[in-house]
Amino acid sequence: LIQFCLSPPKTDMDNQVVISDYTQMDRILREERAYILDLCKKIKKSGANVLLMQKSILRDALNDMALHFLTKMKVLVVKDIERDEIDFVSRTLGCRPIATADHMLPEHLGQADLVEEISVGGGNKVVSITGCQSNAKTCS
Repeated sequence: LIQFCLSPPKTDMDNQVVISDYTQMDRILREERAYILDLCKKIKKSGANVLLMQKSILRDALNDMALHFLTKMKVLVVKDIERDEIDFVSRTLGCRPIATADHMLPEHLGQADLVEEISVGGGNKVVSITGCQSNAKTCS
């Protein structure tokens, strides 16, 4: 259960970057790719195979490149978990909300027997997590 964005960092103020040639643009894209790949490797190294992401109101919590890398690493991504649901989800799954990629440690992860995406009427999908190893007394 992460509370950080898997997208390139943004500045606090509105800034413009002027790129005069393709080599500068290529360098920026390579740095962005390396940054996102590093985040994804830290997630995979922790042993996580399902990633629950808190919804971000400031920017996209997950960009296409990060989703591509995580899919190749066989990590299921569930995004847009509401902020007010974080406490319930973390207690139910027995995990700790993680604020930075550097804090992705195996002891902060929860465990479950099965995580599956189930189709329900109207083309909607629901993620079902069963067999939680937590002793929490929660109900959903």
